[in-house]
This record gives sequence, structure tokens and C-alpha cells, in this order.
Amino acid sequence: MTGRVVLGALGEVLEALASSRGEEVVGLLVGRVEGDRVVVNYLYHASNIKHSIVEFEADPWHVVQAHVSADKYKLEVVGIYHSHPSCPPAPSHLDVEGMKKWPIVWVIACPHETSAWILRDNKLARLEVVPGEPKEKS
Repeated sequence: MTGRVVLGALGEVLEALASSRGEEVVGLLVGRVEGDRVVVNYLYHASNIKHSIVEFEADPWHVVQAHVSADKYKLEVVGIYHSHPSCPPAPSHLDVEGMKKWPIVWVIACPHETSAWILRDNKLARLEVVPGEPKEKS
């Protein structure tokens, strides 16, 4: 499906969120899919109703509202983000189980690193995270 995730300055925002709280932060990535890349326009924060430092469950109301917001701007929910406050930004076994239910891009943020993942053919694939729109070569 995709080979890179374009976060722009949102990568820094995610790392700051990961640094600022004790529990895992969660939300949805809203943007568009363009060929082999996912371009994220904005983050839609959701409350972690588990209030846990090692797992998350997004408030269902916030998930619905993220979809409503995306529709309003003619975008789509293209991924899920959450934090691993104590790192690394690699999927846990709980994340992999979640990826089976939500087969979209998963972005995981730590205080100083962000990674992106997708489950393809039941195998984890790490995606390139790029900070902004790649410039065209002349």
C-alpha cells in the first residue's frame, strides 16, 4: 500500500506529546494516500480510556469524530498514532494484534524518535517517515 509517511512538523509534535505524559497518547492521522505514500495533514487526538503507560484504547467517540472531521475536509483517516513513553518506537505484540483489526498505517512516537509501520501479508513492514513533502528533482 505505502512506502513512506509524510508527517512534516507533526513528527516533532508527536515526539513532544510522547515526552509530556506518563500514559500512552493516542489519536488518528488524517490526510490522504498518494500512490506509495501517506500524507498526513493533521492529528486528531483521542483520549486513552485505559489510562495506561503500556497500552491504549482510543475513546470510540473520538474515533467517530475523527472520521467526521476528515469527511468535512474531504480527507480520510489514514492511520493511527500512539506513543511508547519508554521507547523504542517498535510495535508491541498488542500493537500487532491491533494492526490486524485496523490494517492502516501505525505511527509510534517516543520522546526522540518516530517510526511508521504497517502489517502486510501478516508481516510487519517499517515505512520511511519523511519530514515534509519531498522536493521534485529538476
